[in-house]
Amino acid sequence: MKKSQGIFTLLVLIFGWSICKNYENRSYDWDLPGYVGSVLAAEFPGNFDKVHQLTFQSIKQEAPESEFTNIIKGNNARKSFYENAQSFSEQLPYYRVKVLFVAAIDFFYKLGFSLPKSVLVTNLTSCFLAGIFVFLILGHIFPQRVWLVFSLSLVIFLLPLFSDLAIAPNPDMFGFMVLLAFFYAYLKKYPLLLRFLLMVCLVLIRTDYLLFGLSYLFFELLVNYSKSKKVDFKIIGYSLILFAMYFSLIKFYHYPGWKDLFYDSFISRRNFISKQNPDFTWREYTNVAFGNLLNMKKVILSSSILMIASLYLGKKKEEKLFAILLFVNIYMKFFLFPAAGQFRFFFPFIILQLFWMFILMQKNLNNKSLKTVFG
Repeated sequence: MKKSQGIFTLLVLIFGWSICKNYENRSYDWDLPGYVGSVLAAEFPGNFDKVHQLTFQSIKQEAPESEFTNIIKGNNARKSFYENAQSFSEQLPYYRVKVLFVAAIDFFYKLGFSLPKSVLVTNLTSCFLAGIFVFLILGHIFPQRVWLVFSLSLVIFLLPLFSDLAIAPNPDMFGFMVLLAFFYAYLKKYPLLLRFLLMVCLVLIRTDYLLFGLSYLFFELLVNYSKSKKVDFKIIGYSLILFAMYFSLIKFYHYPGWKDLFYDSFISRRNFISKQNPDFTWREYTNVAFGNLLNMKKVILSSSILMIASLYLGKKKEEKLFAILLFVNIYMKFFLFPAAGQFRFFFPFIILQLFWMFILMQKNLNNKSLKTVFG
């Protein structure tokens, strides 16, 4: 017990050191005004000019000149957002719909941090907690291998992408942390209600997590039916609640919709959403999606290997289905938003795939084999 506590303390100290390094290497990019503006829009509802002015003023005070220049002059759209309050305010629904992330930023802002730093502190806190959940998950998988758990936790936490997620002003690290909490709850067989509440949190952080929530509930429905031969209407009820919550968010925050997001991200970023329709053809979508799929080699290779390994190692239908669930979610996310160069979108599910493979390996290896492999 004392040995485990000492190793955990050492790991926490290393995590803390890494967080401090990430703070020093903080990033200011073009997403930052959206989240800063979202907090200010709630504080000054309807006052677009004031929100616009305070947003860029607060960032300019802290960001290095080169990074601030990239924020306001990276392309024509960014220049328009900087120069025109209406242009900027029309972009805010893309960000305000990420309610829980914006609320976390507002929490740290009210504690006394500046708005740009509140975004950073939210992600650094999420990064630290994500590291703790990685340790807890690995500790559950390898309960008698303290040094193995320590080493794997450290390797994962110190991955460059982990740091990139921590310093980037977007909700991906926050979402990753909650996804890890959800996975831990699944491993520990905590009540479905708790797992559902974590899914609610995920949707409130990023609305596209709705796909994961619904696919997981469908997985639970199949598993439950295979065991009891009865349909669990509670699971159907949870699915309907997620749907209702998603559409309520879309309506309340006047979210433009998937078509607008795809157009602005992959066709042409509009200066004014209200002045140009997001029209594109099915051919244009497939050209973007399948063209970018060719640049997904690392994701395709790693996710495919991990799924095949899990299907081979899994003995029960539930184990195989969960492996397929994680794999499918990577590609649902990709075809919804085919940003091939943004590995951060797929990294969380690949990490879960890795953990799932470890779990199935552990189940398939006896104690003698474990001692041989892991010393």
